[in-house]
Amino acid sequence: MTDVACQSESGDTPPPMRGPLAAIMWAFFLGCSWTWVIGMFFPVLLVRDYGVWGWVAFALPNVVGAAAMGWVLKDAGVSRGLVERHGAACRWFGLVTVAYQLYLIGALAGPMGLTVAGLVALGVLVIGRADNLRDTFAALLIFAVSVGLFIYAQTTGQLWTRLDPTAFIPRLTTLDLYFFAPAALFGFALCPYLDLTFHRARQATSPGAGRAAFTVGFGVVFFSMIVFSLAYAGGLANATGHIGYDLSPILWPVLLVQLVVQGGFTVAVHIRGLIGQGGGRDRGQGEVRGRGQLRGGLRGGRAEFGLFITLALGLMLGLGVLLVDGEPGPWIKWNFVTSVTELGYRGFLMLYGTVFPAYVFLCMIPTYRQVSHKAKIYVFAVAATLSYPLACVAFIANRSVWVVAIFVVMVGARCVIEVLPRRSD
Repeated sequence: MTDVACQSESGDTPPPMRGPLAAIMWAFFLGCSWTWVIGMFFPVLLVRDYGVWGWVAFALPNVVGAAAMGWVLKDAGVSRGLVERHGAACRWFGLVTVAYQLYLIGALAGPMGLTVAGLVALGVLVIGRADNLRDTFAALLIFAVSVGLFIYAQTTGQLWTRLDPTAFIPRLTTLDLYFFAPAALFGFALCPYLDLTFHRARQATSPGAGRAAFTVGFGVVFFSMIVFSLAYAGGLANATGHIGYDLSPILWPVLLVQLVVQGGFTVAVHIRGLIGQGGGRDRGQGEVRGRGQLRGGLRGGRAEFGLFITLALGLMLGLGVLLVDGEPGPWIKWNFVTSVTELGYRGFLMLYGTVFPAYVFLCMIPTYRQVSHKAKIYVFAVAATLSYPLACVAFIANRSVWVVAIFVVMVGARCVIEVLPRRSD
C-alpha cells in the first residue's frame, strides 16, 4: 500500500508499546476515533434507502478496510514515512473531518450541542495533552457512555422496533444497492490511510500490538458502536422517507447525547493529530516527551489558521441549516433528498467516497515504475474534479448507475499514471 520504505526508529521517538494491554487500550482509541457522524448517522439513511442490507454493505468494508491498515502498514516506521510524504493530504483529511462533525452536531443539536461538543473536545485536549495513556482512557469513557445509552434505550423499548421487513419498505431497489456496495468498498477501504489518528496508533505500537489493536478496535469496538446505529436507524427513518419524525421523546435526547459526546471526542483527537500532539509517554521513563510527536501534523500559525477556518466553516454550515424550513427549496430539483441537512451531509460524504480515496488510489499506492509525485497530483486533481459531481448525481440525484462512470474515471486515471514517464530526479 505504501510507497515508502520502512524507516528505522529515531532517537527522539518513544519506543513502541507492546503487549496485550497496549493492544486493548489502542483498540478502544481506534474504535472510538473512527465512530464519526458517518457511523452514527449514515446507517439511518442506508436503512431508509436500502433496508438492513444497506447497513451490511456499509459495515463490512468499513470494519475490514480500517482493520487492514494495521496489517498493511507493518510497523511504525512505515507509518511515519507515509505521513511525512503525504502530510498535506492527511491534514486536509483531518480538517474536513472536523468540519463534518461540527456540521451535523450544529444541524441536529443546535448551538447548545456545539457548545457541549466543544467542551468535550477541549477536555480531551487539555487533560490528555500529548499523553497517549490519557487519551485511551478518554476513549474508554466515551465507549462506556455509548454502551450505557444503548442499554438505556433498549430497556425502554425504543430499539429494533422498525427493522421488520413487513413494517419497513426501503425506498430504493436491490439494483441500487449493487451500485452502492462497490462505492462503499472503494471509500472505506482507502480513506483510513489518510487518518492521522490511525497513524498515531500505528506509530505508538509494536508490529504485533498494532495488528491486534486494529483488528480488535474495528472488529469489536467500532462494530459494536455501529450496531447501536443500526438499532435506532429504523426509528429514525420512517416509511415516508423523512428523518426524525418517528422518534419518541425518550430516544431522541439519548441519540443527541451520543452524537454530541462522541463527536466532541472525534474532533479532539483529529485536532491533536493536526497540531502534532500525537506523541506520548515513554513507558520506560514515565514522562512526556515534547519531541515525541506525530509527524506530519500542522505547526505554528498554520495550525491555528487552518483550525480556525475549519471550525468557522463547520459552525456556519451547521447553524445555517437551522435557518431553513428543513425541506429542500425549489432550487433543488431532486426529490430524493428530504432535507437541507441531508443535502449538506451527503455533500460532505461524497468527499470520502471520491476525493480522498482517489488520492490514496492514485498517489499512495506504488506504481510499477517510479513516477513523479507532482505528475500524480495533476492526474489526481483531474480525476477528483470529475468524480465528485458524478458521485453527487449518483447518490444525491439518485442516479445510481453513474457509479460506473466514477470507476471509469478512477481506472482511467490510474492507467494514465502507470504510463507516465519515469521520474527524472
